[in-house]
Amino acid sequence: MKEKTAFLLEIGTEEIPAGYIQPALRFLKEEFSSRLEKNYLLFGKIRTGGTPRRLVVHVSDLDSKQPDREIEIIGPPKAVAYDEDGTPTKAAEGFAKKNKASVQDLSIKATDRGDYVCLTRREKGRPASEILEETIPEILPRIPFPKTMRWGSEKVRFARPVRWLVAILGTEIVPVSFGNVKSGRSSRGHRFVSKEPIELDSASFDIYLSRLKDAGCIVDIRSRKHVIEEDAKKEAMAKSSGIPLADPELVELNTFLTEYPWATCGSFDRKYLSLPDAVLITCMKEHQKYFAVVDENGALLPNFIAINNTPSGNPELIRKGHERVLGARLADADFFFKEDTKKKLEEFVPELAGMVFHKGLGSLLDKVERIQRIALFVATSIGYDRKEVVKRAAYLCKADLCTEMVGEFPTLQGVMGKEYALISGEDREVAIAIEEHYLPVRSGGRLPETTAGIILSIADKIDTISATFAIGLKPSGTQDPYALRRQALGIINILMDKAVDLSLPQLIDESIGNIVEFVPDLPSRLKEELLGFFKQRFRNEAISRGIDYDVVDAAISAGFDSVHDCYQRALALKAVRARPEFEQISLAFKRVMNILEGFQNGSVREELFEHKEEKVLFDAFLQVKERIAPILSEDKSGKSPTTEGYQEALILLLTLKPHIDNFFDHVMVMVENDAIRTNRLSLLWLISRLFLKIGDLSRIVTEG
Repeated sequence: MKEKTAFLLEIGTEEIPAGYIQPALRFLKEEFSSRLEKNYLLFGKIRTGGTPRRLVVHVSDLDSKQPDREIEIIGPPKAVAYDEDGTPTKAAEGFAKKNKASVQDLSIKATDRGDYVCLTRREKGRPASEILEETIPEILPRIPFPKTMRWGSEKVRFARPVRWLVAILGTEIVPVSFGNVKSGRSSRGHRFVSKEPIELDSASFDIYLSRLKDAGCIVDIRSRKHVIEEDAKKEAMAKSSGIPLADPELVELNTFLTEYPWATCGSFDRKYLSLPDAVLITCMKEHQKYFAVVDENGALLPNFIAINNTPSGNPELIRKGHERVLGARLADADFFFKEDTKKKLEEFVPELAGMVFHKGLGSLLDKVERIQRIALFVATSIGYDRKEVVKRAAYLCKADLCTEMVGEFPTLQGVMGKEYALISGEDREVAIAIEEHYLPVRSGGRLPETTAGIILSIADKIDTISATFAIGLKPSGTQDPYALRRQALGIINILMDKAVDLSLPQLIDESIGNIVEFVPDLPSRLKEELLGFFKQRFRNEAISRGIDYDVVDAAISAGFDSVHDCYQRALALKAVRARPEFEQISLAFKRVMNILEGFQNGSVREELFEHKEEKVLFDAFLQVKERIAPILSEDKSGKSPTTEGYQEALILLLTLKPHIDNFFDHVMVMVENDAIRTNRLSLLWLISRLFLKIGDLSRIVTEG
């Protein structure tokens, strides 16, 4: 039985930005797992931890050394290594010498490519310490921080200067260095709690966590997050009889800003509760990382929760400091709000003419005019009658960008547009559409709920995507500075989940038509590129929702005019694929498509049938076609069939399977007689068109 041990690595640094820590820990966990496996070192579990001043990796039940292995080294072909008499050639001698062996050690191994010279060697396993000694210096410089820096005279780069390095295997130090820092067993606790180094005798993770906690540092991320949540609740209830406003993102942020968090509940002047809730919450969250506090009904209270990292013997002094800072922020916000509301929202619109949307694409006012035209086109396309709401909302949708409040808090764009629209006496639907046209703001985020908001969101996003593509600023690799992938995905999610049956090619045509005056020489393949861009985003999204890639491809290949319709067909194909007869009909359809390559003719003459199987298949086709027609037809509102409708149609199409099989078993399609051959191909072509109303089954991967 192999001896097991544990390994502990701690990289001690100056304060690392909060957003850097979690991705770095994921990388370290994946990288150590991969490197250990490649070196044939078995292990139990890899755990990570981290604070602003440290990144930690722990490996439990790690093999203390590699297993001994027999390895085969393949050399030149036998015909090259030996002459006709079986005498080793220079090729054999060179291969043996290169591998520090004699010619007598060589053997012949039969492979798929023929007989080759082979050298079998027993390789003694190396200690895990040697592997780690090589691995650690290779991994650390590769941690993918968004930005790195050098410090002092060091040439290595890291997120922040590295100040200490703990690397212990079992009870022994793994001797490595990074920059001018050599590994040891000395860790450090909280900067203001523990002044003395913490000497670690072993790589025990439990002991390490306990020693660091005693030194004012909770290394385990989940434990630290739990402390923040519970302490915040306790403080809010004790000081305000309220609860912290739920905000997982803010909990996460404070978790990576602190080492030993503790909460304090402060208050602010009640007069500021007259400000919109979003303004108060943003003031607290964005600048100060504070939690808002609400009562049992969800109404904001004049309180906040601050998460502290530095211990204090005078918590009351800390509380007053937080209150003083937030009070100044709220006073600014109150001033901005009062200044902004001296004018109606529509009075800000002309100022958009002085704000450039993008060089070569006009001002933000030009963009607003394009959004208006596209929005009215979408409204007409989906049968939305309240065009005056759409037109007005489009006109006002960017006006709040000229306000003081949005200038100070950019994340409030749209939100303040809604608030100022309501204060200005605008229709409530107009106000809501202004806020919703930015949605979704992130992948998986909230979608617009109102029809006007949906229309405006689509119009704004397609204009940005088309205009940016038109001037050649397309995403490439991991680079997407204008978030075009996110915006395209936003349109796709709206079309998929809000059942918006809209022609994507027509939408692209409309958006392109509106940018011709700004980009007269449009790229010749602009529409094709945009459609391809949306297809890829749709494909990725559908696969992420659990639909097999080949099913998605089958749906797309049968038509990608309406994203919503394509999604319904993909869902139907996914559901029916589970039926036992589906694979066989897919194989039959592939045979049909192969034989039809390049053929297009749907004229079938029954008098040319020579076999009963032709007649039987044709009659079955006509019956299925008649039954499917009302299922696949658009309803009175012009909407495409539902997933259930497509499923029903697919199940009917599956009944053609035995007739298609009999046709191929008894009928030769490619006969010499032109008329008969064309007639049989036409029959198959008609059947293929019926299937292609739902999906191209030839794209489905089968075992046959």
